[in-house]
Amino acid sequence: MYDDDEEVGMDVVGGDVVGYEDDGTPIVVTGRRRRVRQMRLPPKPGWRQTQLAPGVIGPDQGLLPLPLTGQNGNLFDVNTANITFEGQLQKPFRGERLLVSVVRTGASAVGRLISQLFVGTDLQQLDVTGFDAEQVGDPGAFGVRLTMKPAQPGVFIRLVTALSTPVTGTDTIFATITVLGRNVH
Repeated sequence: MYDDDEEVGMDVVGGDVVGYEDDGTPIVVTGRRRRVRQMRLPPKPGWRQTQLAPGVIGPDQGLLPLPLTGQNGNLFDVNTANITFEGQLQKPFRGERLLVSVVRTGASAVGRLISQLFVGTDLQQLDVTGFDAEQVGDPGAFGVRLTMKPAQPGVFIRLVTALSTPVTGTDTIFATITVLGRNVH
């Protein structure tokens, strides 16, 4: 058992504290009038600094994914040029990174995903003009991060998306979108 400030022995020995040693150790007098030095426990190990007690984790943060699901199975085709991708929060969350993966099928599947990002009703960009979600959400991009508004459970995160150039015939563009962010737990 470890503890930074706790001293062991007071409740076992009983008696009254009549003073303190130079190092802060209490001097306890029992019924027999003798001094008892209290035992100091070693400090908590580094791996236990976030625990309140063994097995009880203190407040912490984790970087977790929030998948966004679109209509029409996330598939842009000749009938679907606009998709709103959305995810509803189950825990407090603050988005930090957009990840976009796209699979193109056919010669006309060249359109880019032009998007607007919302947390609840709050636009998460500096202008209303859409941005290229594939460019910002490129999984291979280094150091690309957002600072989205923190949100509570129940709030929707939405990416309203349109193709810059619609597909024709049987061509398709399939997109998966995920927001990585901090969850306070």
